[in-house]
Amino acid sequence: MKPIFNRAPLTPNGLSPLPMGSIRPEGWLREQLALQRNGITRRFAEICPACATGKWDMEADGDCTRSIYFLEGMIALGWTLDDAELKQRATAFVDGIISTQREDGWFGPAENADYWPRMLALRALRLYFTATNDKRTLVLMDKFFKYEYKNLSEQPLKELAVARGAENMEIALWLYNITGQKYLLELCKRLRAQTIDWPNYFHTFANPMPMSKTLRWERLREALQEEENEPLIGEKRPYFHAQYHQTEGVNLAMGLKAPGVINMFKSGFKEQGGFRFGWEKLMKHHGMANGMFSCDLHLNGANPCQGVRLQAIVEMMNTLETLIGVGSFGEETADILEKIAYNALPAAFTKDMDAYQPLQQVNQVRVSAEERKWYNADVTANLFKRAQNDLDCASCHQAWPKFVSSLWYATDDGGVEAISYAPCTVRTVVDNQPVRITVSGGYPFTQNVSITVNARGSADFPIYLRIPFWARQSMIYLPDGEIMQVRAGESACAGHKWVNGDVIRLEMPASPRVTRWYHQSGAVEFGPLVMALKAQEEWRETEDGLCADTQDAWNRALVRDEPMKLIQIEEDVSPFKHGEHAVGVMVRAAAIDWQMNGASCAAVPMAPQLRRDALDILELIPYGDAALRICCFPIGAIKEDKQKEMK
Repeated sequence: MKPIFNRAPLTPNGLSPLPMGSIRPEGWLREQLALQRNGITRRFAEICPACATGKWDMEADGDCTRSIYFLEGMIALGWTLDDAELKQRATAFVDGIISTQREDGWFGPAENADYWPRMLALRALRLYFTATNDKRTLVLMDKFFKYEYKNLSEQPLKELAVARGAENMEIALWLYNITGQKYLLELCKRLRAQTIDWPNYFHTFANPMPMSKTLRWERLREALQEEENEPLIGEKRPYFHAQYHQTEGVNLAMGLKAPGVINMFKSGFKEQGGFRFGWEKLMKHHGMANGMFSCDLHLNGANPCQGVRLQAIVEMMNTLETLIGVGSFGEETADILEKIAYNALPAAFTKDMDAYQPLQQVNQVRVSAEERKWYNADVTANLFKRAQNDLDCASCHQAWPKFVSSLWYATDDGGVEAISYAPCTVRTVVDNQPVRITVSGGYPFTQNVSITVNARGSADFPIYLRIPFWARQSMIYLPDGEIMQVRAGESACAGHKWVNGDVIRLEMPASPRVTRWYHQSGAVEFGPLVMALKAQEEWRETEDGLCADTQDAWNRALVRDEPMKLIQIEEDVSPFKHGEHAVGVMVRAAAIDWQMNGASCAAVPMAPQLRRDALDILELIPYGDAALRICCFPIGAIKEDKQKEMK
């Protein structure tokens, strides 16, 4: 199928996703997805009742969302890897969903009257349509949206559907771009009225403080019980229910999509700038060096010992991939996507991707089932768990394959644009002929990329290359010998005319840099990678999951303004946590007095004085390669001897 662009009166979009399955991973990325398929995905399929029966019902799926989350992952992974077993299972499940639709348009388990599971199902069905062109999914969507159009006032959105209504709007607008039916635009206006006003929330942002300091969980839980008969429903916003949903991490990750989606049919200052406003404030008050914001399970400040939830990582990536394809919201969306995908996401899994961690810490020196200063997360959430029928595990299967499908987008002038340069092969139709574009190299571990164009004879279409914000003085070497220098943060058109076998070379110079975080701490970054001090891991399996501890010393501070040395392996780049680390950064550091606080390391000391006799050289490795790590370091100055100072 052809890429889908916005039709009038929606605001134009310059980029559109390619159909699922158009982009196949290569190199280390293909190995990464194969590990997932053979690990956590296969394990979840064995324990998910709906996968065995192919039926979407309450008995197989108590809250009606876990099996749908997994379906979305099966579709994405199955068509990305061209895996016959996953494709067959996904098709059987889609057939089961379609068979549940009533004449009036409602579908899904009869015992469940919630809109939210249907929104998730629509998301999965759209993905399935882009992979298969199965028009039955469009018929189901049309009938369901007409049901909503007729019944939304009497049967309004409730709770999670109110918080996540942008998911519904996005699919309705996508269907409008295919069919042009005007009622879908009116439906989106009605859905918008019943959805949390995320554009205004992010514009004003009423939650800069950690929730544990402003509204303790014990009080919020008690208040929710008091408001039990006043749920978040339709346009009603009872205070404590609104506080709960507006500060919950997964809701926020999805809510950041809302301004951009609404901007398509109601463009204004708050809608156009909503993501930027929200992201800047989230990162200022709750930001983490791995690219995410704290959510354990609600916003809880910027201390690197707070938790970051896996499901929020998955949905944040979904949001960024959507925003890139529905409008122009700044080049930083792609940079943020890369940072999360290459850091927070791989850190959430074991080496062989057969276990996942619901809540990770940026500074994490112990993995255990112990009390931590989290808001309302379970004590076992820090463990690496084998596949379980919970929301974090059910939703995680889609993240890597959807990221693969977002490496390149179609452009509105008939070309393609690179968003990230991980190794892959893009198959698409441009200039009325099939074209294959192959990206080779070890990105993000290396910064030199080769892009080979294969076509039948010659082809005329533009190829755009996005230059990340950190790549100063990037150079593009074209097949005809021309050399282009491109500024960071811009997209450059590498040309229009191509013949079979043309190669574009892209060099993106990068050097280690220090970014500042909580308590004036510093994180070392290289390209889109965050670097960390790895501690030797001692693993132990318990009934609740995998624990890890270390005997290594981790209490180190970086020396201010010291040069850093880069170490790179150009060949044989392996998936995260496999083989030799593809990149390392040597830093000068010193041991300091920095202790544990319960099961976590204490808050990062501010501007410590460093002793010369405690100095050492440390090697930092990619954040995603380490389960036990320090990422946010104190930064201090060397304490000079007083007698020398007097002389």
